[in-house]
Amino acid sequence: MKKQPKLLYYAYPLALLLLLSCQRETLENGDLRLLELEAIELNPTAYAIEKVIPLETTSANLLGDYLTVKFSEKACFVFDESARDAIHRYDLNGKYLGRFIEIGDGPNRIESVNDFIPTPEGLEILSVKGDRSTIIQLDRNGEMTGQLTLDYYGTSFAKLPGGYYAASGSYNLPFVENRLAIIDEQGKTVKTFLPNTHALLPMQEKNFYAANGSVFFHEIYNNRTYQILEDSLAPSYQFDFGTYRIPERFFEMDWMAGFEMLSQQGFAVISQHWESEKKAFFGVDVQADGERKNHQIILDKRDLQAKKRIASTRDLAAFYHPVGVFDEFLVFIAQAPDYLKLEADQLPDDSPMVQEGDNPVLLFVDF
Repeated sequence: MKKQPKLLYYAYPLALLLLLSCQRETLENGDLRLLELEAIELNPTAYAIEKVIPLETTSANLLGDYLTVKFSEKACFVFDESARDAIHRYDLNGKYLGRFIEIGDGPNRIESVNDFIPTPEGLEILSVKGDRSTIIQLDRNGEMTGQLTLDYYGTSFAKLPGGYYAASGSYNLPFVENRLAIIDEQGKTVKTFLPNTHALLPMQEKNFYAANGSVFFHEIYNNRTYQILEDSLAPSYQFDFGTYRIPERFFEMDWMAGFEMLSQQGFAVISQHWESEKKAFFGVDVQADGERKNHQIILDKRDLQAKKRIASTRDLAAFYHPVGVFDEFLVFIAQAPDYLKLEADQLPDDSPMVQEGDNPVLLFVDF
């Protein structure tokens, strides 16, 4: 068996990992829309919150700060990236429906959760153990209905409309020679994209977002975003990070010297990308002056005009963690103390009461 790399997760508490991020893809003119981060106008208006859904708090579901949230048509699934003990299920009013699946040894448990996607049938989970990546298929009751072992070392995945999967192994050379693979329903790789050319620190990230029948893809080391089709990868946007672009010489330097250089200069990486019919949303994490800020860029696809808001743990903290689009609303997950700091005029008239020690709330905003 191949020796398994020690993987690091790109998650909020591991801001240090961002120091290895880069944008090695060269900027090329063509049909891509180029977005210059520092030239995008700040939007002075606050987000218009249309709906607030508190996630019910019980002794069995106390949630931390670093959460992955995904929606089906009838439920919301939450995975605590720090506890990593279960996927929790809520209805669309925030009522707790229990632990959909638990992680660990024993019956009715799975070994690990690296990524997951809601499906009409229930849930599909990407579980990585050793050098093996497996997709576990669960029905609406959390019972296993199928299992698919992949011939590709994927650590993040999405399901394409035709039934195939897209999987990413990130920059884990030599364990993956290509950063993106299309995989058929038997677990076999049918096409690959984005060759790995540099051996970097092994890591994992969540690369995909699916909405309205489309699958969007981004990478932490890449200044481009993409849309994945059944048998092709289509670049859609690219960023010029200006001052925050990591210089090429970083990759020739001693690691500690490079660390010091980046700490002084600051740097930027793409952390989110999804689209609705009329708008595109990009989250760009900028690490500078010892603080990480999330630049939230909203592009109007009709006139190609973009504006941004900047959230941090100190400013706009309730909007620091965007999680996706649902019913054409942009959704954030906000910790209860941050929600309680919002002004009354920012909230809908029927906003629920929340205590400081409660679970987070979901904020649905126009965008």
